[in-house]
Amino acid sequence: MLQGRRLAERPGQREKDSAMRSFITIIALCVVAACTPPAAGPGAAGRRVSFPFDWEFRGLDPIGTGTQGMVATTDMRATRVGIEVLQQGGNAIDAAIAVGFALAVVHPSAGNIGGGGFAVVRMADGETAALDFREKAPLSLTPDDFQDDEGKPTDKSRIGHLAVGVPGTVAGLAELHERYGSLRWNQLVAPAIDLAENGFTVTESLNRGLARRASVMTQFATTQQVFYPGGEPPRVGSNFRQPMLAQTLRLIAADGRNAFYRGQIADLIVDEMREGGGLIRHEDLSRYQAVWREPITFEYRGHTVISMPPPSSGGITIAEILNILEGYDVGSMGFNSFDAIHLTVESFRRAFADRNYYLGDPDYVDIPVAELISDEHAAELRASISRGRASPSEQFNRVPVLSEGSNTTHYSIVDGQGNAVAVTYTLNSGYGSGVTVGRAGFLLNNEMDDFTVRVGYPNQFGLIQGDANLVGPGRRPLS
Repeated sequence: MLQGRRLAERPGQREKDSAMRSFITIIALCVVAACTPPAAGPGAAGRRVSFPFDWEFRGLDPIGTGTQGMVATTDMRATRVGIEVLQQGGNAIDAAIAVGFALAVVHPSAGNIGGGGFAVVRMADGETAALDFREKAPLSLTPDDFQDDEGKPTDKSRIGHLAVGVPGTVAGLAELHERYGSLRWNQLVAPAIDLAENGFTVTESLNRGLARRASVMTQFATTQQVFYPGGEPPRVGSNFRQPMLAQTLRLIAADGRNAFYRGQIADLIVDEMREGGGLIRHEDLSRYQAVWREPITFEYRGHTVISMPPPSSGGITIAEILNILEGYDVGSMGFNSFDAIHLTVESFRRAFADRNYYLGDPDYVDIPVAELISDEHAAELRASISRGRASPSEQFNRVPVLSEGSNTTHYSIVDGQGNAVAVTYTLNSGYGSGVTVGRAGFLLNNEMDDFTVRVGYPNQFGLIQGDANLVGPGRRPLS
């Protein structure tokens, strides 16, 4: 580390299929300003918190601290890339760009250049911004592409070339660099090129993940070639090199977004689509743009929360949840108490009912944002909650609410000047569509399954949504 700098690095924790993980996923889309940490110890005002016996986070682990920066990602190697950028004098946004490309190499299940996502920025001077680089449906797509002869959804929105939306990650990272970056673009892509060219040590997590998805992934020749050398996932402890991906990253380092959306990489994507029966063409790629949107901003118990607007569902949903909960003295109820859990769950249920009915691509759907995040709406929803029993779902659901998935990756970075950025990006389900672009070496998303393929039918996560998120050409799916 550079003298005079004290930087903290914290790798992410293992994903958990639990109600609390869903809460953390929504919170991860937020950059929270002006928050005050607990006075002492794991409990507020020095109180010890009694955690359940099976609770993974007991407040006993060392806390990462830093005076000149903080980088939190799901992979230690990507975290170190971000810290090195800060040490070189880069700001939080520079580090976020470098981390994004690094995760595309070391975390292929969700890190990507073949997917898309969102970024929420708060600069040290108070400026805030939200960048939407979500994937878009191909222009020639129709809902019929994902239905059988009887109109029932097939697996084509989940597996293979038809499942792929126009990737937005490279455009998004380039847009962040143009507005906020301070270091050279090729300097930020260089660490990812090194990781792809020279390789990295295979973890048990990577080996296990590839083994679980083998039946899907090995259907595609380039995917099998890259991720299953010799017919098996790379062994734990072995060195995993990706020379095709390294060359793709070199093109991006040299020519930025043009290499991906108009140049040689675009040609390879279109070739892959044509060979596999996909719909993305040169026009889809050349017309793609990341979009700056107005953040969702609201107050919660004296804190200002800045989060992502649609087509992310995170900002509006968490605003509704916290607005409802603000009407209760949750802190006095005790951690993990019946009352606290009951009121939190009931707040979640109502917010997600609104989420599934109202939210979609804001360029195509009129979303009543101000009403949904208003105190008046929260008071109305709060009044429908019984303190003694669960509400019947039919009381507030317009479409059934089942479960969410456990994929996607998030990283958060703050620099010594106080600039902060939160990025969530994904391929959708683990390893996306399973398709790897021939001669380019990167996986493609399966974001078409995040749309409502047909109203009344669930997607791969069991989520049933309304027609506000109906699949259509040029649209961005709700996240």
